[in-house]
Order: sequence, then structure tokens, then C-alpha cells
Amino acid sequence: MNTNTPPMIQSSTLPPPSIVSGPRSDFRNATIENHWNDPPKKIFHKSKHQESDELDINDLKTRLTALVKTCQDTFTTGPNKRIADDTSKRIQNMLKEMDSELVEVNVIGSINDLCQALEDKDWETALTIHRQLMTTEYERHGSWLLGCKRLIDLSEKVPSS
Repeated sequence: MNTNTPPMIQSSTLPPPSIVSGPRSDFRNATIENHWNDPPKKIFHKSKHQESDELDINDLKTRLTALVKTCQDTFTTGPNKRIADDTSKRIQNMLKEMDSELVEVNVIGSINDLCQALEDKDWETALTIHRQLMTTEYERHGSWLLGCKRLIDLSEKVPSS
């Protein structure tokens, strides 16, 4: 006998073969029964923002103008004054676009949320909303979105009263 060959395994030491049962249902029915490829239903619902009828655009304009005025009244000299003046011009352009109905309802809803975050001094939420708008709306509204970013930065620098 050759000592280099492995010893033979005896069949009595192997476990008996397991019996595998077939699938409970035919996999070809999976599409019909489980709808595995259907998109989630939540994408078919309207966004969480109100319709333009419910969203008071004049109130939003007043609130934005008040925020800009607060920044302009606070920063009367130096580089922040120039930034505040430029921000005011950019926000005025946004308000003109809103009057001309060039801004979509979902964007106006996001601007409303941004304005609320600024009033609440919730800087992180304001920056998150701005980041989302920059991602989706920069090509159409990049000019005044920069004004929104500057408004966030200036509002954060305004001393609390």
C-alpha cells in the first residue's frame, strides 16, 4: 500500500442526503402575487407642501423682506453691508420671479420652510433646505439661491435681541 494516499472514507460515517423540497409556489407568479417590481406608493402622492392657493405668497414676501431688512439694519458698514445690499437685490429678484409665476409651487414651499427656519434661528434646517434647493433648482434660480445662502449667513451673524 501507498502511504501517501488518503484513507478511504467509509459510507457509514456520512450523513444521509437531505431531502430538499421544491418551492412553495412557482416563481413565475412572484410578479403577480408580490409585486416586487412596483414602485413605492409614496412617490405617487403630492409633496408635503401646500398648494399655491393655501400658501400665502404675500405673507412669505413680507417675511422675507423683514429678514432682509433686519440684516441691512444690523450691518451698516464694512463688507457685511455690501453683502447685505447684494442679498437684498437677489431676494428682490426672487420676489419678482414669484410675482411673474416663474417659481414652481414646490420651490415656494421650500422657501417658506427656509423662511420659517430662519425665523426660528434653526440654522441647520435652513442650510439643509438651501442645499436641497441648490441641488435641484440651481440652473433655473442660481442667482437668488446664492442670495438665500447669504441671507442665512447674515441672519446667523445678527446678534440676538
